[in-house]
Amino acid sequence: MNTLCIKVTAPGKVILHGEHAVVFGKTAVAISLGLRASMLLKTTSEPRISLNFTTVGIKESIRLDLVDEELSNCRRYTEDPEGLPHEEHLIKTENFVRGSFQGFDLLKNTQKNALVAFFYVLFGIFGGERLACGLDISLESELTVGAGTGSSASFAVCLAGGMLGLASEKRGGSAETLNFQDKMLISKWAYNCERITHGTPSGIDNTTATFGALVSFRKGEKPQLLNLKLDLRILLVNSRVSRETQVLARKAREVVERNREIGECVLGGIDHIAKNALKILQKLCSGDYEGGSDCLYAHLAELWNMNHCLLASLCVSHPALESIRASATSHGFACKLTGAGGGGYAIVLVPPNTRQSLLEGLTRELLSKGFQVVDTNLGGPGVTISTSS
Repeated sequence: MNTLCIKVTAPGKVILHGEHAVVFGKTAVAISLGLRASMLLKTTSEPRISLNFTTVGIKESIRLDLVDEELSNCRRYTEDPEGLPHEEHLIKTENFVRGSFQGFDLLKNTQKNALVAFFYVLFGIFGGERLACGLDISLESELTVGAGTGSSASFAVCLAGGMLGLASEKRGGSAETLNFQDKMLISKWAYNCERITHGTPSGIDNTTATFGALVSFRKGEKPQLLNLKLDLRILLVNSRVSRETQVLARKAREVVERNREIGECVLGGIDHIAKNALKILQKLCSGDYEGGSDCLYAHLAELWNMNHCLLASLCVSHPALESIRASATSHGFACKLTGAGGGGYAIVLVPPNTRQSLLEGLTRELLSKGFQVVDTNLGGPGVTISTSS
């Protein structure tokens, strides 16, 4: 095969509505984020695989013959990631990586997971055959790792898209031609990677990173793709406060269980907000409204503010998040936490007719408080793949 370059990009995500309530069977809504991860895969004549994952600080290489030898002992599950015996394959992959990279056990968990995920996908897609070429793979991301914006899922989608694209090219197909079934296959492989990192993920992150736009989810059900082409402008504000999702989830559950009747009302309110917000977003997407979009954005802003206050009543806000909201409110913007809360990110809704001077004033104030601010959009495309020789 001639020298080939495959570039794959995939978005992060934010939770618009349904944080914490989703654990109790309520509706959650996620949307793709304008910040993306990107992977560049190049075939080479060098007899090695070189990995440069800058986001997690991985720069490693391994001899190609060692990889080909391991591949000869693996079965191929290219078209059937759901049929792959996950635990068995994972243990086998971990053993290979541990024995091939000196100091593996001293790496951070994010670094270990990245290395294992790469070889997990490689062995699953190319099992039983030789690569017959070296690989130079680099991955970088605009997303902050561990901040609740789907960084691991966007990495996994890039990884799956790149490996499946390479397999397609090696077998006479085209990596760039992506239909619905191709994306479903990418999403399934990415979900398996997410299992390495998260154990039992919901599937909402890899689905959003693969297909883009909006995804709704209820516990025990598969994520539902919503074919809405949106372009919501937001400020993504990093509180710079680290948090632990499991701790916050436990705190919210304890509040609900101590105050059962009130808690049920709060959870029901969050569920209604998610469903009503979806109706507004559908109207904005279809253009089926009278008198311009301002009224719809004003209604959406009310829902964002209500959603945040209900989440705050579950004790998952933080003084830093409330400081961000106070600044947003004083400038006339709606704002809510996104994800687990307790720090992490807040999102500020920016309606289309917003005066730029007003937005710049809010941005300056947030920066002066020490927060990080990114002006970006929600609802963009999912995975993209391009090739060159």
